[in-house]
Amino acid sequence: MFISFLFLQKFKNIRVLNLIQIPDVSGLVNLEEFSFQGCVNLITVHDSVGLLGKLKTLRAMCCIKLRSIPPLNLASLEELDLSQCSCLESFPPAVDGLADKLKTMSVRRCFKLRIIPPLNLTSLEKLDLSQCFSLENFPLVLDGFLRKLKTLLVQSCHNLRSISPLKLDSLEKLDLSYCYNLDSFPIVVDGLLDKLKFLSIKHCVMLRSIPPLRLTSLKLFDLSYCLSLESFQEILGEMRNVTTLNLNILP
Repeated sequence: MFISFLFLQKFKNIRVLNLIQIPDVSGLVNLEEFSFQGCVNLITVHDSVGLLGKLKTLRAMCCIKLRSIPPLNLASLEELDLSQCSCLESFPPAVDGLADKLKTMSVRRCFKLRIIPPLNLTSLEKLDLSQCFSLENFPLVLDGFLRKLKTLLVQSCHNLRSISPLKLDSLEKLDLSYCYNLDSFPIVVDGLLDKLKFLSIKHCVMLRSIPPLRLTSLKLFDLSYCLSLESFQEILGEMRNVTTLNLNILP
């Protein structure tokens, strides 16, 4: 059954909406949460979804035939989840680089996703890019500043070669494991990762060097199977908190 815009206009105060088919939703001016995960036959999304000014949560997980998302102009957005959209080829154009309120973003298991445009992510706390096998470049972060980011998951991005310099003052978990073509560790401004507790770069078989880093809070450090690693220049400060250190099969 197709739900028309005229029908939805009757529900102007609705705040949570779950649908199988996506109509024009421009009449839902107060909508805060929009979830259409698991719509396995969905191919496109109506442009009006990208214009919901009060929308805080947009979830489109497991839409396995979805190929594109309309431009997003979502000033109130806090959560964006496009994970397991296995046919999604391009990240939606983001007006003004997305809102500065975004806290969580996931494109996990978007196997065909190649490029993510420059983004303004000053409020982001979790970014999940894991298993984006076709991703060629880490998204350019405007000013390179991710001051609130606590979790960065990039594991199994097999095509990724480099990550632009970043400032990661709040980062607690960084997983770059199984990035087979990553040949350089991301440059961290000031080398400061004082809050980092988990760092894995296992099976980064092309990684050649790691720059000087301050890792005073680190608990788990996994360098296993970094077969090309030539140098780890310097640890700034002590690493008294490390309880797990994996160095299996290093050159």
